Amino acid sequence: MSSPGPIQADTAVVAAFVTDEPLDHGQAVTAVQDERTGAVVSFSGVIRDHDGGRSVTSLDYTCHPGAGAAIEQVARSVADEFPGVRIWAAHRVGHLGIGDSALEAAVGAAHRKLAFAACDALVDRIKTEVPIWKEQLFADGSTEWVGLDA
Repeated sequence: MSSPGPIQADTAVVAAFVTDEPLDHGQAVTAVQDERTGAVVSFSGVIRDHDGGRSVTSLDYTCHPGAGAAIEQVARSVADEFPGVRIWAAHRVGHLGIGDSALEAAVGAAHRKLAFAACDALVDRIKTEVPIWKEQLFADGSTEWVGLDA
């Protein structure tokens, strides 16, 4: 699994990685702030106990070996599309329980509209372009794969 590299003050992409370790929302938010930051928008994708009216007990996330490079490319692309932002993004893989965070994303910018637009684009693109799939485990013992078309 990839892990975040050293943080550099003028880097638009502070971190973008896939990991099997728990994610820290506070770390993401703090990492995108500097003296130019007037707004931070963040997203936490949290495992819920239901989907489509069915009771979910847990999820297993699996990724392609190139998922780390893909999330980095998505983050760079969003940073290029929204100049002046700072991005931190991470997706977790492995077995996750209810309440665990599967995706943390934070965007810092001078102004709120830029931060909101960039964070929205970042999350949408991670979900559609990074090759990560989830298997939902239901209370009745059945399972269902989600995201196999990504």
